[in-house]
Amino acid sequence: MRTFFILIFILGFGNTYSQKTKTENDSIVWTKLSCENGKKAAKIDFKNGIYNCFSYGLIFETNPSLSKFIDEYREKKYGIITRNAGCVITDYSKCYSKTMRKLVLKKFGSDIFERSRVEAEKLYSEKD
Repeated sequence: MRTFFILIFILGFGNTYSQKTKTENDSIVWTKLSCENGKKAAKIDFKNGIYNCFSYGLIFETNPSLSKFIDEYREKKYGIITRNAGCVITDYSKCYSKTMRKLVLKKFGSDIFERSRVEAEKLYSEKD
C-alpha cells in the first residue's frame, strides 16, 4: 500500500512539473510572435533590402502562370517578394506585413503593386 501511494505521488509531481514547463515554453513562443517583434523584424528586413510582402488566406487565381510571372517580375525588378503565407494569421505576421507594406509603399511609391502588375502583364502578353 505504501508503494502505491509513493507511485501516485511521483506520477502526480511529474505531471505537475511537465505542465509548468510546457506553459513556460508556450509563453516564450507567444512572446516571440508578438506584434512588437513583427514590427521590429519588418524594419530589420527592410533595412537589409528584404521586402517580404505576404498575403494571407485563400487565393483564387484565374491565370496562375500570369500570377507567377508577376511575382517573379516584381521580385527581379524591385526586390519585392510577394507570396501567400497561408491561412494562419498571428499578431506577429499581421504587424510584420502592415509595417513592411508601409515601408515598401514609402520607398517605391503608393502605386508600386499596381504599376508593377501592369508592367509585368505587358511583358507577359508580348512574350506570347
